[in-house]
Amino acid sequence: MYRIIALIFILILLFSLQVFLCKRENRKTGLILPALTFIISILAVIGVHLYSPPPNFVSMIYLWVQVFVAMNVPTVILAGIYILYHGRRM
Repeated sequence: MYRIIALIFILILLFSLQVFLCKRENRKTGLILPALTFIISILAVIGVHLYSPPPNFVSMIYLWVQVFVAMNVPTVILAGIYILYHGRRM
């Protein structure tokens, strides 16, 4: 139960930080967290490749895509917040 509450608290802090960064004058600061989560997703795919035995090529590609999509959910949410705040100013 405490882990779920801690996870929700961390997510609220992360999204609040993204909103704070998007409200700053410099437009590029709002791209820091989405870029960071995108890099982490690429590192996760590399980690899966290095540490899992490949049964065959098709299942290995399927696993890479699965990990990449799952790890990019925060990237999409954070980029959505960025677009929400900077879409009004364009």
